[in-house]
Amino acid sequence: MLTKILFFINFLAFGTLAHSQTASEVIQQVGKVYSLTKPLQYNSNYVLYKNATSKKAEQAYKGIFIKNEFNEVYMKIDQTEIVNSKAINLKINHAEKAILISNPLKNYFGNFDIKPLFEFCHIDSFIDYKTYWEITLVSKNLSNLPYSKIVLQVTKSYFLQKSTFFYSTAVNFSTDYNAPKSYYPRLEVSNTNFNRRPANSSLFSTKSYLTTVGKNKIEKTEKLKNYEIIDQRTISNK
Repeated sequence: MLTKILFFINFLAFGTLAHSQTASEVIQQVGKVYSLTKPLQYNSNYVLYKNATSKKAEQAYKGIFIKNEFNEVYMKIDQTEIVNSKAINLKINHAEKAILISNPLKNYFGNFDIKPLFEFCHIDSFIDYKTYWEITLVSKNLSNLPYSKIVLQVTKSYFLQKSTFFYSTAVNFSTDYNAPKSYYPRLEVSNTNFNRRPANSSLFSTKSYLTTVGKNKIEKTEKLKNYEIIDQRTISNK
């Protein structure tokens, strides 16, 4: 369930704000820090709660984010790996033994990327807590976003240390389909251990996952030989 919810936040892009000059300056600086042509690594924790106030975690996953000096990105969230290189975009779901192949995404920074949100949200508050800033975004009317509110915490070094998503779309938490129990969940994503250590280049190499990638021919590495291939490059190229 958490994997499905994470789908909504994985491919958002980053941009600027016009509503609050102070918040805009912070967000713009965050974008500059993340897009520097330097390596960047950090650890992430994803925790899903049933509702906006619940203290009991329903699901929790660990993840990592690694970016190299070419702004290629490798992410791992529980049993899912995501690679966005200059050549290809891969999503490898080890639980389902499936590999989704698509064209590389420009300016992709994984779970940090939040640009389209600002087209559909307005700034509700901007607070300086001395050691970090907190920016609260509220969905605009007629927005198609699955969230009613998003709270961002930005460190004074301009790293996104926490994002909290309050969902406006109900999710069924029941395992019994005859007795659904729907709630409006809250997802908290916490990032720690930010550093600029050099990245392992093999993480971004297509050959680490696929030995051959042609228009009509794809061959998998030995460790992925039993995985299903879903190639969306043709669709996205039309």
